[in-house]
Amino acid sequence: MNGLLLINKPEGITSHDVVARVRRILQTREVGHSGTLDPLASGLMVLLIGEATKLSSFVTEGDKSYCVGIKLGVTTDTLDITGQVLTEKQIQCSDEAILGEAMKIQGELSLPIPMFSAKKIDGKKLYEYAREGEAVTVPEKVMKFWNIENVANTPKELKFHLACSKGSFIRSWVSLLGDNLGCGAAMASLVRTKSHHYKLEEAITLPELEALTRAEQTARLVPLDQALPGIKSVRIKGQDAVLMKNGQISHSLRTQLICKFNPDLDQIIQILPEQRGHILALVGLEKGQGFKIKRVFNYTNTLE
Repeated sequence: MNGLLLINKPEGITSHDVVARVRRILQTREVGHSGTLDPLASGLMVLLIGEATKLSSFVTEGDKSYCVGIKLGVTTDTLDITGQVLTEKQIQCSDEAILGEAMKIQGELSLPIPMFSAKKIDGKKLYEYAREGEAVTVPEKVMKFWNIENVANTPKELKFHLACSKGSFIRSWVSLLGDNLGCGAAMASLVRTKSHHYKLEEAITLPELEALTRAEQTARLVPLDQALPGIKSVRIKGQDAVLMKNGQISHSLRTQLICKFNPDLDQIIQILPEQRGHILALVGLEKGQGFKIKRVFNYTNTLE
């Protein structure tokens, strides 16, 4: 089984729990993921199965979209409602004022990384410093937010849709909104609706996955030759494919790469075999060295 598996993660379990359960259901240790979701969060997780684990650094580069629930008038040490309450204030903001402030928090912003996060400082995770009460300088990170849309307002919770760049913290965005409104805010819920090129409505739940036959589970996988739709590809066969499987780039393939590769835009090119559904390799251009094979994919008895 090689490909991407789109899972709809439920609230209340960790991303590690999801990976562990999928390993058991699919009976394979070769399962990774392209972006952690906290236990409070739910929604789309893109899992990497089999040889797809070699695509991890490329799949994780994609932007993501979320629906975030916000509780105004409260701040916590974790920046969400699971943490210890630090302050509580009266809310004296109109819906128009809230929306106006939210619309201002777009583009590239340098924001503090949440103290309760897995970001490492001097080899130690920030949440470990926080739990031990040890002082540490909280770093800032450039995060990008766009497509902000207010989708619901109730006395208990606001809801916004928004898109963000890889590695952005939605809790940091929520905290800044609360600060700008003068009443504080904490993240109350979070649903990932899109990751890279994939959408939540394409995902399957864990119980649904478990109920499928082996053939049906395999059919749910995004094939490897469709896993990176934004990256150029070259399909080869014959001697070109034989040489590639041995870690060599043929003269004719090198000629194709020279014609197709744009050094200003492209990092890698996918080398695809004649058989659909697979990738043979990822090739990149190294300064002064020409084209080099970055990843090689291995299959058992499928490309003979």
